[in-house]
Amino acid sequence: MRTAAVLLVITTGCVAQTLSQPSRAVSDPGVVTTRQSITPAGAVSVFQGRVYGLGWAGNSGEELVVLHASDVYRMDWRNNRVKERVAHGGSPGNQSIYADPRTGEVWIGQSVRDGGRNGSPKARLVAVDGKTVRPVASGLGSFQPGSFAVSQANAGGRRLAVVPLVWENKLAVIDVASGEVLKQVATGIAPFAAVVNAKGTVAYVSNLGGRPPRPNELSGSPVQKPDEKVTVDARGIASTGTISVVDLEKGETVATLAVGLHPTALALDEARGRLYVANGNSESISVVDTARRQVVRTIALQPFTESVRGIAPTALAVSADGKQLYAACGGINAVAVIASETGTLLGMIPT
Repeated sequence: MRTAAVLLVITTGCVAQTLSQPSRAVSDPGVVTTRQSITPAGAVSVFQGRVYGLGWAGNSGEELVVLHASDVYRMDWRNNRVKERVAHGGSPGNQSIYADPRTGEVWIGQSVRDGGRNGSPKARLVAVDGKTVRPVASGLGSFQPGSFAVSQANAGGRRLAVVPLVWENKLAVIDVASGEVLKQVATGIAPFAAVVNAKGTVAYVSNLGGRPPRPNELSGSPVQKPDEKVTVDARGIASTGTISVVDLEKGETVATLAVGLHPTALALDEARGRLYVANGNSESISVVDTARRQVVRTIALQPFTESVRGIAPTALAVSADGKQLYAACGGINAVAVIASETGTLLGMIPT
């Protein structure tokens, strides 16, 4: 097996920053840290520090929940106003927040250090209820968990959280009421995000590092994990991306689907049997037929007259009627609006 240095591997931690109230104005509103000029559509809420994820809570659609480096915010998005703020006391995972659109319940994924400041960071799932932050399940693994989801009650009356454990290459299945870890299921390399069907029987997991290398394929190892092998290209960058299909009743991965490079965010349109996968390093979105467990289309994200690299789709959402797909493109500071049925790019919303 050939080896190479890995240039892009797992992000293991971020330092929380001191936070003030979000502002509508900044000293240099037209330029971001990459020196790209921006002209965002709509109203802007500016936070001091990194925003890791967000979600809609409650049936009204009026409340936006924001996961920040040190706090969780509930916001009245129509009036761009903070309704509530609570410190969560940990280091959040990327997009590691789930807000129940029916009940308004909120959970976040984070790491906290065992034994205080000098301890090892351990992943946990936390419930946020008003001003109360309550650990649901602790000691799940090392470092921050990935983007997770929570099912409705299954046949046994349990609501299940499916939480990617990025460092361990596993999916934790947790009863959110009791905090019991029911299973830890092996996935691909560096699972980033997970979604689950309403019945809590099937989960889908995006694997940032793809599949393990085959014989004679070029591979590399993260510095912190010398025993782990990742399939890479000549530059040492992960050269495969996969989706794990997990049968939650059996507690095992039952299918692995090849998608684009660095798959990150997932959006499940269960009513129409479609799973959308953001391929962050392929400038594309894979469309999976969930009944057939097959990739049926790849949507190229190329909004310019010339093909370019660095579009970087990293977050997805589907409209309620399933007709439109929205993709946050981090590399060009815009949200792509796509016709779900045809894959046609309808336009771009500047951010």
